[in-house]
Amino acid sequence: MKICFITGQKESNQCGITDYVELLAKELEKFGHEIERYFINKGCRALTDLPKADLYSIQFAPYAYANNGMPKTILNFLAKELCSKRVHLNFHEIWVGAYPRANWKEKGIGWLQKMLILGFINKCKPAWITSSNAAALDRLKLAGVPAMFLYLFGNIPYSANSKATTKGHMLKVAFFGTPYADFPYDKLGKFFSTLSKNSGKKFEIILIGRQREDAGSDHIYAMCKKHEFFIERTSELSTDLISELLQKCSLGVSTTPYDVIGKSSATAAMLEHGLPVLAYDDGDTPKESLFIPDPFKDQIFLINDHSSVEKLLQYIEKPRKSFFDGVAHTANKMLELVS
Repeated sequence: MKICFITGQKESNQCGITDYVELLAKELEKFGHEIERYFINKGCRALTDLPKADLYSIQFAPYAYANNGMPKTILNFLAKELCSKRVHLNFHEIWVGAYPRANWKEKGIGWLQKMLILGFINKCKPAWITSSNAAALDRLKLAGVPAMFLYLFGNIPYSANSKATTKGHMLKVAFFGTPYADFPYDKLGKFFSTLSKNSGKKFEIILIGRQREDAGSDHIYAMCKKHEFFIERTSELSTDLISELLQKCSLGVSTTPYDVIGKSSATAAMLEHGLPVLAYDDGDTPKESLFIPDPFKDQIFLINDHSSVEKLLQYIEKPRKSFFDGVAHTANKMLELVS
Protein backbone atom coordinates (compact mmCIF):
# COMPACT_ATOMS: atom_id res chain seq x y z
CA MET A 1 0.00 0.00 0.00
CA LYS A 2 0.96 3.66 -0.18
CA ILE A 3 1.69 5.17 3.24
CA CYS A 4 2.03 8.90 3.82
CA PHE A 5 3.94 9.95 6.95
CA ILE A 6 2.96 13.40 8.22
CA THR A 7 5.41 15.15 10.52
CA GLY A 8 6.84 18.55 11.45
CA GLN A 9 9.43 20.43 9.42
CA LYS A 10 12.32 18.29 8.26
CA GLU A 11 15.20 20.49 9.37
CA SER A 12 13.96 21.33 12.88
CA ASN A 13 15.27 19.67 16.04
CA GLN A 14 12.35 17.40 16.88
CA CYS A 15 13.99 15.05 19.36
CA GLY A 16 14.48 12.36 16.74
CA ILE A 17 11.01 12.27 15.13
CA THR A 18 12.48 12.92 11.65
CA ASP A 19 15.06 10.14 12.16
CA TYR A 20 12.27 7.86 13.37
CA VAL A 21 10.20 8.44 10.23
CA GLU A 22 13.19 7.96 7.89
CA LEU A 23 14.25 4.65 9.48
CA LEU A 24 10.69 3.32 9.64
CA ALA A 25 9.97 4.41 6.06
CA LYS A 26 13.06 2.62 4.72
CA GLU A 27 12.08 -0.56 6.57
CA LEU A 28 8.52 -0.45 5.22
CA GLU A 29 9.88 0.06 1.70
CA LYS A 30 11.69 -3.28 2.08
CA PHE A 31 8.25 -4.90 2.39
CA GLY A 32 7.25 -3.35 -0.95
CA HIS A 33 5.19 -0.45 0.37
CA GLU A 34 5.37 2.97 -1.28
CA ILE A 35 6.23 5.75 1.17
CA GLU A 36 5.44 9.45 0.91
CA ARG A 37 6.73 12.03 3.41
CA TYR A 38 4.69 15.17 4.07
CA PHE A 39 6.52 17.78 6.16
CA ILE A 40 4.71 20.72 7.76
CA ASN A 41 6.67 23.81 8.77
CA LYS A 42 6.03 25.22 12.23
CA GLY A 43 3.24 27.77 12.27
CA CYS A 44 2.45 27.16 8.60
CA ARG A 45 -0.86 28.74 7.51
CA ALA A 46 -0.81 27.88 3.78
CA LEU A 47 -0.73 24.11 3.50
CA THR A 48 -0.50 22.33 0.17
CA ASP A 49 -2.77 19.43 -0.76
CA LEU A 50 -1.98 16.11 0.85
CA PRO A 51 -0.74 13.40 -1.53
CA LYS A 52 -3.08 10.49 -2.21
CA ALA A 53 -2.38 7.45 -0.01
CA ASP A 54 -3.97 4.30 1.41
CA LEU A 55 -2.86 5.20 4.93
CA TYR A 56 -1.87 8.48 6.61
CA SER A 57 0.39 8.16 9.66
CA ILE A 58 0.57 11.37 11.72
CA GLN A 59 3.66 11.55 13.94
CA PHE A 60 2.57 13.98 16.63
CA ALA A 61 4.24 16.13 19.26
CA PRO A 62 2.71 19.57 20.00
CA TYR A 63 5.95 21.52 19.64
CA ALA A 64 6.92 19.78 16.39
CA TYR A 65 4.19 21.77 14.60
CA ALA A 66 4.19 25.08 16.50
CA ASN A 67 6.71 26.92 18.67
CA ASN A 68 3.99 27.60 21.24
CA GLY A 69 2.71 24.01 21.14
CA MET A 70 -0.70 25.13 19.80
CA PRO A 71 -0.88 24.05 16.11
CA LYS A 72 -4.57 24.92 15.75
CA THR A 73 -4.49 25.86 12.05
CA ILE A 74 -2.51 22.75 11.14
CA LEU A 75 -4.77 20.38 13.10
CA ASN A 76 -7.91 21.96 11.61
CA PHE A 77 -6.46 21.46 8.12
CA LEU A 78 -5.54 17.83 8.82
CA ALA A 79 -8.93 17.07 10.39
CA LYS A 80 -10.73 18.45 7.34
CA GLU A 81 -8.49 16.61 4.87
CA LEU A 82 -8.34 13.28 6.68
CA CYS A 83 -11.77 12.82 8.30
CA SER A 84 -12.80 10.26 5.65
CA LYS A 85 -9.36 8.62 5.26
CA ARG A 86 -7.57 5.73 7.00
CA VAL A 87 -5.50 7.50 9.66
CA HIS A 88 -2.94 6.33 12.20
CA LEU A 89 -2.11 8.89 14.92
CA ASN A 90 1.14 8.21 16.79
CA PHE A 91 1.86 10.33 19.88
CA HIS A 92 5.56 10.92 20.51
CA GLU A 93 4.45 13.45 23.13
CA ILE A 94 1.04 14.52 24.41
CA TRP A 95 0.11 17.78 26.17
CA VAL A 96 2.43 19.34 28.78
CA GLY A 97 1.67 19.54 32.50
CA ALA A 98 0.22 16.03 32.65
CA TYR A 99 2.13 15.07 35.79
CA PRO A 100 1.46 15.79 39.49
CA ARG A 101 4.41 18.17 40.10
CA ALA A 102 3.66 20.44 37.12
CA ASN A 103 3.33 24.15 37.93
CA TRP A 104 0.18 26.13 37.21
CA LYS A 105 1.56 27.62 33.99
CA GLU A 106 2.37 24.16 32.60
CA LYS A 107 -1.05 22.86 33.64
CA GLY A 108 -2.79 25.84 32.01
CA ILE A 109 -0.93 25.45 28.72
CA GLY A 110 -1.43 21.68 28.93
CA TRP A 111 -5.19 22.05 29.36
CA LEU A 112 -5.40 24.18 26.19
CA GLN A 113 -3.25 21.69 24.27
CA LYS A 114 -5.35 18.80 25.56
CA MET A 115 -8.59 20.44 24.38
CA LEU A 116 -7.03 21.09 20.97
CA ILE A 117 -5.81 17.49 20.65
CA LEU A 118 -9.09 15.93 21.82
CA GLY A 119 -11.00 18.18 19.42
CA PHE A 120 -8.76 17.03 16.57
CA ILE A 121 -9.28 13.36 17.46
CA ASN A 122 -13.05 13.90 17.58
CA LYS A 123 -13.06 15.53 14.11
CA CYS A 124 -10.46 13.36 12.38
CA LYS A 125 -11.50 10.04 13.98
CA PRO A 126 -8.22 8.13 13.52
CA ALA A 127 -8.71 4.38 13.15
CA TRP A 128 -5.57 3.69 15.20
CA ILE A 129 -4.01 5.76 17.99
CA THR A 130 -0.67 4.73 19.49
CA SER A 131 2.09 5.92 21.79
CA SER A 132 5.41 4.52 22.97
CA ASN A 133 5.35 5.27 26.69
CA ALA A 134 3.35 4.37 29.78
CA ALA A 135 2.68 7.95 30.92
CA ALA A 136 1.13 9.03 27.60
CA LEU A 137 -0.99 5.88 27.37
CA ASP A 138 -2.19 6.42 30.95
CA ARG A 139 -3.14 10.10 30.35
CA LEU A 140 -4.83 9.29 27.03
CA LYS A 141 -6.87 6.55 28.71
CA LEU A 142 -7.96 8.98 31.45
CA ALA A 143 -9.05 11.39 28.69
CA GLY A 144 -11.17 8.66 27.09
CA VAL A 145 -8.81 8.01 24.17
CA PRO A 146 -8.33 4.29 23.34
CA ALA A 147 -4.61 4.24 22.53
CA MET A 148 -2.33 1.24 22.01
CA PHE A 149 1.38 0.70 22.57
CA LEU A 150 3.77 0.98 19.62
CA TYR A 151 7.46 0.51 20.37
CA LEU A 152 9.79 3.42 19.58
CA PHE A 153 13.06 1.91 18.35
CA GLY A 154 16.63 3.11 18.75
CA ASN A 155 18.39 5.05 15.99
CA ILE A 156 21.76 3.26 16.25
CA PRO A 157 22.13 0.24 13.93
CA TYR A 158 24.41 -2.56 15.05
CA SER A 159 28.04 -2.32 13.92
CA ALA A 160 29.42 -5.77 13.09
CA ASN A 161 32.96 -4.34 12.91
CA SER A 162 33.37 -4.11 16.67
CA LYS A 163 35.78 -6.40 18.51
CA ALA A 164 34.56 -5.11 21.85
CA THR A 165 34.83 -6.99 25.11
CA THR A 166 33.32 -6.19 28.50
CA LYS A 167 35.79 -8.37 30.40
CA GLY A 168 38.35 -6.84 32.76
CA HIS A 169 38.58 -4.95 36.05
CA MET A 170 36.83 -1.82 34.76
CA LEU A 171 33.07 -1.58 34.48
CA LYS A 172 32.18 0.82 31.66
CA VAL A 173 28.89 2.71 32.03
CA ALA A 174 27.21 4.43 29.07
CA PHE A 175 25.32 7.71 29.38
CA PHE A 176 23.67 8.05 25.97
CA GLY A 177 21.00 10.67 25.39
CA THR A 178 20.29 13.92 27.20
CA PRO A 179 21.38 13.80 30.88
CA TYR A 180 18.52 15.67 32.54
CA ALA A 181 19.38 17.93 35.47
CA ASP A 182 16.52 16.77 37.73
CA PHE A 183 17.68 13.13 37.81
CA PRO A 184 18.73 11.99 41.35
CA TYR A 185 22.48 11.80 40.71
CA ASP A 186 23.18 11.55 44.45
CA LYS A 187 21.24 8.27 44.60
CA LEU A 188 22.97 7.08 41.44
CA GLY A 189 26.43 7.78 42.92
CA LYS A 190 25.61 5.75 46.04
CA PHE A 191 24.18 2.96 43.88
CA PHE A 192 27.36 2.85 41.77
CA SER A 193 29.55 2.83 44.89
CA THR A 194 27.70 -0.19 46.26
CA LEU A 195 27.85 -1.88 42.86
CA SER A 196 31.61 -1.22 42.64
CA LYS A 197 32.22 -2.58 46.14
CA ASN A 198 30.14 -5.73 45.55
CA SER A 199 31.63 -6.44 42.13
CA GLY A 200 35.22 -5.56 42.95
CA LYS A 201 35.41 -3.44 39.80
CA LYS A 202 36.18 0.23 39.26
CA PHE A 203 33.81 2.42 37.27
CA GLU A 204 34.39 4.34 34.08
CA ILE A 205 31.56 6.67 33.03
CA ILE A 206 31.34 7.42 29.30
CA LEU A 207 29.24 10.36 28.08
CA ILE A 208 28.45 9.42 24.48
CA GLY A 209 27.72 11.91 21.70
CA ARG A 210 26.55 15.51 21.69
CA GLN A 211 24.81 16.64 24.90
CA ARG A 212 21.84 19.02 24.58
CA GLU A 213 21.94 20.14 28.22
CA ASP A 214 25.10 21.06 30.15
CA ALA A 215 23.38 21.13 33.56
CA GLY A 216 22.93 17.35 33.64
CA SER A 217 26.51 16.76 32.49
CA ASP A 218 27.74 19.02 35.31
CA HIS A 219 25.92 16.83 37.82
CA ILE A 220 27.58 13.72 36.36
CA TYR A 221 31.05 15.29 36.64
CA ALA A 222 30.32 16.27 40.25
CA MET A 223 29.16 12.72 41.04
CA CYS A 224 32.31 11.23 39.48
CA LYS A 225 34.54 13.61 41.42
CA LYS A 226 32.81 12.81 44.71
CA HIS A 227 32.99 9.04 44.27
CA GLU A 228 36.31 8.95 42.35
CA PHE A 229 34.89 7.40 39.18
CA PHE A 230 36.77 7.73 35.91
CA ILE A 231 34.91 9.76 33.29
CA GLU A 232 35.29 10.19 29.53
CA ARG A 233 33.30 12.46 27.22
CA THR A 234 33.18 11.87 23.48
CA SER A 235 32.42 14.34 20.72
CA GLU A 236 29.59 13.82 18.24
CA LEU A 237 30.13 10.37 16.72
CA SER A 238 28.94 8.33 13.75
CA THR A 239 26.33 5.65 14.42
CA ASP A 240 28.98 2.95 13.81
CA LEU A 241 31.27 4.39 16.50
CA ILE A 242 28.37 4.78 18.94
CA SER A 243 27.41 1.14 18.37
CA GLU A 244 31.00 0.03 18.98
CA LEU A 245 31.11 2.04 22.23
CA LEU A 246 27.81 0.56 23.44
CA GLN A 247 29.20 -2.91 22.78
CA LYS A 248 32.19 -2.09 25.03
CA CYS A 249 29.98 -1.02 27.92
CA SER A 250 28.49 -3.32 30.57
CA LEU A 251 25.71 -1.00 31.70
CA GLY A 252 23.67 1.98 30.51
CA VAL A 253 21.95 4.80 32.39
CA SER A 254 18.78 6.56 31.29
CA THR A 255 17.97 9.85 33.02
CA THR A 256 14.56 9.92 31.29
CA PRO A 257 11.87 9.24 33.93
CA TYR A 258 10.82 5.59 34.00
CA ASP A 259 7.20 6.24 32.97
CA VAL A 260 8.27 8.05 29.76
CA ILE A 261 11.40 5.98 29.06
CA GLY A 262 9.60 4.51 26.04
CA LYS A 263 9.93 7.81 24.14
CA SER A 264 13.72 7.85 24.42
CA SER A 265 15.37 6.47 21.28
CA ALA A 266 18.75 6.66 23.06
CA THR A 267 17.50 4.35 25.82
CA ALA A 268 16.05 2.04 23.17
CA ALA A 269 19.45 1.92 21.44
CA MET A 270 21.15 0.81 24.68
CA LEU A 271 18.51 -1.87 25.28
CA GLU A 272 18.70 -3.10 21.69
CA HIS A 273 22.47 -3.49 22.07
CA GLY A 274 21.85 -5.84 24.99
CA LEU A 275 22.80 -3.44 27.81
CA PRO A 276 21.03 -3.55 31.16
CA VAL A 277 19.76 -0.01 31.82
CA LEU A 278 19.45 1.83 35.12
CA ALA A 279 16.49 4.19 35.47
CA TYR A 280 14.52 6.03 38.15
CA ASP A 281 10.80 5.91 38.90
CA ASP A 282 9.67 9.38 40.01
CA GLY A 283 6.18 8.16 40.90
CA ASP A 284 4.33 10.39 38.42
CA THR A 285 2.38 7.50 36.90
CA PRO A 286 0.49 4.82 38.89
CA LYS A 287 2.45 1.56 39.13
CA GLU A 288 -0.42 -0.42 37.61
CA SER A 289 0.01 1.62 34.39
CA LEU A 290 3.77 1.05 34.12
CA PHE A 291 5.24 -1.63 31.86
CA ILE A 292 8.42 -2.73 30.10
CA PRO A 293 8.23 -3.96 26.47
CA ASP A 294 8.45 -7.75 26.29
CA PRO A 295 11.89 -7.96 24.59
CA PHE A 296 13.46 -6.05 27.52
CA LYS A 297 11.54 -7.44 30.53
CA ASP A 298 14.74 -8.36 32.37
CA GLN A 299 16.94 -5.43 31.25
CA ILE A 300 15.67 -2.39 33.17
CA PHE A 301 16.68 -1.85 36.81
CA LEU A 302 15.52 0.93 39.12
CA ILE A 303 17.93 2.73 41.42
CA ASN A 304 15.09 3.22 43.93
CA ASP A 305 14.70 -0.57 44.18
CA HIS A 306 17.08 -1.90 46.87
CA SER A 307 17.21 -5.35 45.28
CA SER A 308 18.54 -3.95 41.98
CA VAL A 309 22.24 -4.11 42.94
CA GLU A 310 22.41 -7.89 43.26
CA LYS A 311 20.02 -8.48 40.36
CA LEU A 312 22.12 -6.22 38.14
CA LEU A 313 25.38 -7.94 39.11
CA GLN A 314 23.84 -11.30 38.21
CA TYR A 315 22.64 -9.92 34.88
CA ILE A 316 26.04 -8.44 33.97
CA GLU A 317 27.67 -11.85 34.47
CA LYS A 318 25.34 -13.45 31.91
CA PRO A 319 26.30 -13.75 28.20
CA ARG A 320 25.38 -10.61 26.27
CA LYS A 321 22.01 -10.63 24.49
CA SER A 322 22.03 -10.53 20.70
CA PHE A 323 21.17 -7.24 19.02
CA PHE A 324 17.43 -6.60 18.82
CA ASP A 325 16.31 -5.09 15.50
CA GLY A 326 13.80 -2.56 16.82
CA VAL A 327 13.11 -0.93 13.43
CA ALA A 328 12.00 -4.23 11.88
CA HIS A 329 9.98 -5.04 15.00
CA THR A 330 8.05 -1.74 14.88
CA ALA A 331 7.50 -1.94 11.12
CA ASN A 332 5.95 -5.39 11.55
CA LYS A 333 3.81 -4.29 14.50
CA MET A 334 2.56 -1.23 12.60
CA LEU A 335 1.60 -3.35 9.60
CA GLU A 336 -0.19 -5.85 11.86
CA LEU A 337 -2.05 -2.98 13.47
CA VAL A 338 -3.32 -1.31 10.29
CA SER A 339 -4.12 -4.53 8.44
